[in-house]
Amino acid sequence: MGKKELKVAFLLALRSLQRGSRSSVILTVLIIGMCFTNMIFLPSLFNGIEQSITKQLVDYEVGNVLVSPESGDQYVNNLGATLALINGLPGVERATPHYTEGATFTYRKRILGVSVRAIMPDDEKYVSPLYTKIIAGDYIGNSDTGEIIIGKPVAGDPTIREEDEFQPSLGGVRVGDSVTVEYANGYTRNYRVKGIYSTGWSQADSAAYVSWTDMEQVIGKPLDHAADITVKAKPGYSETFIKNELIQYGVADKVQTTSDLLSKSLGTAFQSFAIINLVSLIVSIIITTVVLFIVITIKTLNSRRQIGILKAIGVDKEVIMHNYGFQVIILAILGIILGIFLTILLAVYMAIHPVVTPAWSATLYLTPMDILMNSLILFVAAVVAGYVPAYQVSREDIQTAMRA
Repeated sequence: MGKKELKVAFLLALRSLQRGSRSSVILTVLIIGMCFTNMIFLPSLFNGIEQSITKQLVDYEVGNVLVSPESGDQYVNNLGATLALINGLPGVERATPHYTEGATFTYRKRILGVSVRAIMPDDEKYVSPLYTKIIAGDYIGNSDTGEIIIGKPVAGDPTIREEDEFQPSLGGVRVGDSVTVEYANGYTRNYRVKGIYSTGWSQADSAAYVSWTDMEQVIGKPLDHAADITVKAKPGYSETFIKNELIQYGVADKVQTTSDLLSKSLGTAFQSFAIINLVSLIVSIIITTVVLFIVITIKTLNSRRQIGILKAIGVDKEVIMHNYGFQVIILAILGIILGIFLTILLAVYMAIHPVVTPAWSATLYLTPMDILMNSLILFVAAVVAGYVPAYQVSREDIQTAMRA
């Protein structure tokens, strides 16, 4: 079939759409647009959940690389030398230690068990955005003693009765209040609440933070060991590169990337997300193909008399088939554009109003490749669904078509 015949078929398709039922065209475009949105929404939401969990884990728990004690050891020892070695390696933005002690908090008549995390506040700023999540008061400093910052769930809400709380709290601690903290080693201290924070990550929000200097007073000696060391990678350096550097330069403790940790703890969940995404995509493609097949079949069957007239005046059946094929292609392109527009609107809305749970918050995670691949899949499905009925009707003889 030559270019001239294809051009004729394309012009016939445009004229048919222009003179046909506008409501039918709009409805078909809307169906394709909604099919596109349906195809990409659930996978993007699950990807958003996965990205959210990964980001919060990196920001508030393990960094890009986590250095943990070797098997059989309770702590990472020789902390000063280890930190100096790690911070001097290429690709490392900053390494900072964490030390955790269990404690019992008392405020008025409320008693609550809380994990107290000791950090080096200035170094922590390079590794974690915790300091930006202060919702009341101020962040702690390196030399602060007797001052503490606590998570919003730990502080609690004074307007909620204890029996109505979703999570046990201290019942409404405010900045400047004093709380009594009794550590597992028997050391008891009154702390002034310097700040209250909210990260959206439940494990961080259910804890409290003090300075490294303060924890040394609690322990009663210089603290030259840590529960772990979190390492932040510089932009452009991969987690694997940092891990290999740490191992190569003699960091003898256990070294794991975020991916290593996720594969152990959440690998099964993420695999389940991938399976759900695949099933959702297949179902969406089938629904799209069937719906478009029905719509185009009805359209071609209603146009059989017109097809008979075109054949009677000598229009080639290939031109007739491509005429309806081009109609489907035009409708598919318009529908995909509408679907992309709707999906972007949803993504913007969810970026402003994310899905929030105590464990994570999620938005739609879209990439240009996701949009391109879903567009191509939907386009191919639409073309197949449109050409099949067009091919069948274009093969009818003139008399059968005219009697329709």
